[in-house]
Amino acid sequence: MNIINFLQSLQTDWLTSFFKFFTIFGDKEFYIMVLPLFFWLWDKDKALKLLFILLPSLLLNFYFKEIFHTARPLGVALIEQGGFAFPSGHAQGSTTLWLMLVLLIRKRWMSILAVVMVTLISVSRLYLGVHYPADILGGLLIGATLVILYDKFLFDAFKEYLSAKSAIAKAAVITIAVVFFAILYPADDAITILAVIWGFGLVLIFSNVLDSVLPNGLVWKLMMLIVGVVGVVLIWKGLKIVLPANEFARFLRYSLIGIWTAYIPVLLRQRKKTES
Repeated sequence: MNIINFLQSLQTDWLTSFFKFFTIFGDKEFYIMVLPLFFWLWDKDKALKLLFILLPSLLLNFYFKEIFHTARPLGVALIEQGGFAFPSGHAQGSTTLWLMLVLLIRKRWMSILAVVMVTLISVSRLYLGVHYPADILGGLLIGATLVILYDKFLFDAFKEYLSAKSAIAKAAVITIAVVFFAILYPADDAITILAVIWGFGLVLIFSNVLDSVLPNGLVWKLMMLIVGVVGVVLIWKGLKIVLPANEFARFLRYSLIGIWTAYIPVLLRQRKKTES
């Protein structure tokens, strides 16, 4: 509490707004809107390597919270935040995202940006009074450990395993895994991540999206961005209005977001071929 009390002793309206802004970069909404951009506008192989560690890391964080059942700080929160505290999902998620980007891009500017972003996101959780320092440290260590193990050992083994399986076998494996983890922890946030993984994974398995060539030129990239973002928002917010508020409807919405995110490159590539 000493660190939280010290940070909040510096409290001003401007500083509170500043940290509320940076804590957004660890929120679920940030990942939903930003992660598809990597796949649409960046190198697909690098984007997939990023997504294949970030989504499981976010999912594992929910299970870790359930295992440790650690309460959040009392009487100091400047924002509303439910759930358990350890490890910090914002610290773990941001460490996973930005450290993986450092390993994929390997530029000095990215390393500096990563340190700044992870630091500001982590400090924001302390300043806003929703985590103890131990929660933050745990999230940082778990996120970094997952990325290092994944980059050094797990990713290549994962690719080799999948390359030896048929499409039906791959679909069965991902479906069984999603159902198992959904039964293990049927909370909203876990269902969200599992649904995105399932929808995204099925498109990768049964389509030629990995062989598609992203259209060149600013106009095509802007079209992909506009079509993609509009589609995500319509599925995410539009179907929320139409569908009932239950776990099945949530799974349907977010699996469609996963499908839409993965299929956009194929859709626009086919459209470009038709017009050429």
